[in-house]
Amino acid sequence: MYEYRIEVKDLNTWFGEKHVLKNITCYFEDNSVTAIMGPSGCGKSTLLRSINRLNDLIPGFRLTGQIFFAGSNIYDPDRNVYELRKRIGMVFQRPNPFPMSIRENLTFGPRLHGIKDEDELERIVEDSLRKAALWDEVRDQLDSPAVHLSGGQQQRLCIARALSVDPPVLLMDEPVSALDPISAGKIEDLIVQLKKEYTIILVTHNVQQAFRVSDQAAFLYMGELVEFDKTKRIAVAPEDPRTEAFITGRIG
Repeated sequence: MYEYRIEVKDLNTWFGEKHVLKNITCYFEDNSVTAIMGPSGCGKSTLLRSINRLNDLIPGFRLTGQIFFAGSNIYDPDRNVYELRKRIGMVFQRPNPFPMSIRENLTFGPRLHGIKDEDELERIVEDSLRKAALWDEVRDQLDSPAVHLSGGQQQRLCIARALSVDPPVLLMDEPVSALDPISAGKIEDLIVQLKKEYTIILVTHNVQQAFRVSDQAAFLYMGELVEFDKTKRIAVAPEDPRTEAFITGRIG
């Protein structure tokens, strides 16, 4: 039994008249990393943002099909979207810390969801920073502005902030594309560690990154799900020539 498995069934999305995702059906296992890869404009981010309904905020967006999380359709009319986004966290391409202290970045979400006990909030701060491999670097500067951190540290803080409300699922939209190679490597190592406790869905245009960190991989091309399988199998023997062309750099 998969407690938090995400299943996508016959998903189609449009922005105005533009048909972006076409008949997508797949699933994402608990405690694993799934990489969604493909060239720019193929629908990777649209798929990711459909999983916690961030596309709802964009004028002209519409959707058919179903996405199930923990056994229920997240697009049911009576679904609490704010509660959904608490349980399915999001890390964006560029670090976006709030213009406040490191500590306040990490207590913002828990306070919003009703946690007021200061001892509990301090525990959340330390636990979230430890999970993001950042505690030892910032433990003595928690009241300093988060924007004073380096780019790589800011991105790990954003991961910690997402984890502060204890979501079982974490969505990551090209989280290292704006970082230097050393900072990117730290985030990749962190992703591998986090899958022990979380289900991670990672959008990336970097094939080698997908191969390094993911257990499953999906290849999207022109809005279609061309291939979805264990990453090791796709890396060695892709079934579709379009997948092979993307992996070898002939398209993308």
